[in-house]
Amino acid sequence: MHTPGGIRMAPHTPDMYQRWIRVMRADPPGAAGKNSARKETFCAALEQAEQLFTAAKVTDAMVRPLLVYYGLNQAGRAIAAAASSVPDRDQQPGARAEPWKLTGHGLKIVGRSAAMNGPDVASLVLVDEGSGAFPHLAEILGSGSLPARTPDSAAEPVTVGQLWATLSDTVEFDLPGPVGLPVLAFDADGPPVHGQEWARLHGIPARIFEEQDQQSALRDFLNCYPTLGAFGIPAFDRRVDWAALLGMPAVRIFWNAEAPVAGQLTKSLEARVATRYRGQHFVYPALGDSAKPLHPFLAWWAVLYALSMLARYEPCAWQKRTNIDTSKEAAAIEHLLDAALEFLPRVIMDTIDEVTQ
Repeated sequence: MHTPGGIRMAPHTPDMYQRWIRVMRADPPGAAGKNSARKETFCAALEQAEQLFTAAKVTDAMVRPLLVYYGLNQAGRAIAAAASSVPDRDQQPGARAEPWKLTGHGLKIVGRSAAMNGPDVASLVLVDEGSGAFPHLAEILGSGSLPARTPDSAAEPVTVGQLWATLSDTVEFDLPGPVGLPVLAFDADGPPVHGQEWARLHGIPARIFEEQDQQSALRDFLNCYPTLGAFGIPAFDRRVDWAALLGMPAVRIFWNAEAPVAGQLTKSLEARVATRYRGQHFVYPALGDSAKPLHPFLAWWAVLYALSMLARYEPCAWQKRTNIDTSKEAAAIEHLLDAALEFLPRVIMDTIDEVTQ
């Protein structure tokens, strides 16, 4: 959506993004605008998503995760229906006849009954089921997923705590319990200089700078972020070049610039290395046995799925977890659910734009 040149607009609110999504429905983008069945799904799914989010606004944490998760689930069906890379039909033996349709959740909580009554939400382990909406949408988005661990895997199982840490909107409201690698804000330092491109990464855990060998500790840490590729770390007096920005440790790293094409780089550094999320650029860690980072839309999906399963199937335990007077998890859960209603309309709109380019 484009702002008219020279006109000062009011700050973009969730309602504004929801209105822009509504604008799409009369003339859907991508494949949803070329196939009547896909348009019907696109419009109906977005209508349900909007109504579920609206209903969620008048509830509290006891019920809200159910409404927000299913709203996001319906939005995922609209995204798949609009995706330009997905054909109308697949004639391959054993393939989905209409590969733009999502079915089922595609996720599960490992050992659900016992796990959901465990010590903390952060410890819940999630895996995709190999089929269904979640891994299908991961394929459409070119994203990692949450595959079950292989028998010889050294990777840690993916927990809600790990997923929570990849949502930039949960910063300062961590769940108690095990946490994962954080999402890192990415700021490019301008055009290449002497054949090298530079950027700053913000949000590096302070513990990295407490290591005696900062270079090795930082490299081991950043190797968990696969989109960074073959980065370099400058050394100054054998210490990492780092600075504090708004109280969050940051590091400056570099890459050898791409070979230019007609005097221009084929893609910007941000486009090659980072993911755009709500107008900023971030890099995300790979989780579990996945070689790719999880798309932020799917990180939201997975966390909200887990919370909705707790609320739906363990209402007594969920009531205790969301009691602000007694539960150490309650404030973080409240914050995440408020953030979901504030930010998901833009996340949905941006993801529709992404799959229809």
